Amino acid sequence: MHNEIYRCKAIPDIKISKQMESMLDQYEFPYGIKDLDSRYVYVNMAAVSLFGLKRKSDVIGKLDIEVKSKLTEIDDLGLEFIRQDRKVTEHESKLATLEIHPVAVDYPYIVNKIPFYNDDKDCVGLCLFSRNLEVYSLNDFVKGHMPGSLLLNKPDNFFTERNCELMFFRLQGLTNKETAARLNLSPRTIENYMQTLYEKAGVNHFDDFLDFCVSKEYHRYLPKRFLHNHHIGF
Repeated sequence: MHNEIYRCKAIPDIKISKQMESMLDQYEFPYGIKDLDSRYVYVNMAAVSLFGLKRKSDVIGKLDIEVKSKLTEIDDLGLEFIRQDRKVTEHESKLATLEIHPVAVDYPYIVNKIPFYNDDKDCVGLCLFSRNLEVYSLNDFVKGHMPGSLLLNKPDNFFTERNCELMFFRLQGLTNKETAARLNLSPRTIENYMQTLYEKAGVNHFDDFLDFCVSKEYHRYLPKRFLHNHHIGF
């Protein structure tokens, strides 16, 4: 199952000093380190608690899809986490996501993932750490089935940041009229703007536009305008 996530080549070992491990153990926020296969080689107890578990051994040495937790069982979320890991390690780039999983975690939180390098400056895995989102009112602005893992980095440069701001609410199930009310614009302005976006994506209808955005992961992107000082604002 999920054979596409396993790598065929040898995975470099990650060496974590006792000093570094002792330091990370003291952090109050969740912190973890994974190898190139996305297996955990280190987690602190805050990360273990985030999974709803009690022991580091419940997580270390495992992929997210192998961790027995309500968090990773939600809609193949464990598999999505691994896909995100691959983007970080293959492109050696940073990634930030907003995680919203009320079934497993009582509060939304932001996860940052960055490449982990060895002494030779080779990428051998990734570090991930999270922090709580202080203010949260999701039901105030979303009617549809919003993804539980939201990207805080734009997937690519196909759409501009302004494009993303205008289409965000439509992708989350709001109508043109409801979107206009959120952005203090007229429904006609939203309708015309969406038509421009349809043309840009090479489609004629919203359903096709939604499929296009899902294929490029724009349905997971939360525009920067809507995230202020670690809280969502609309």
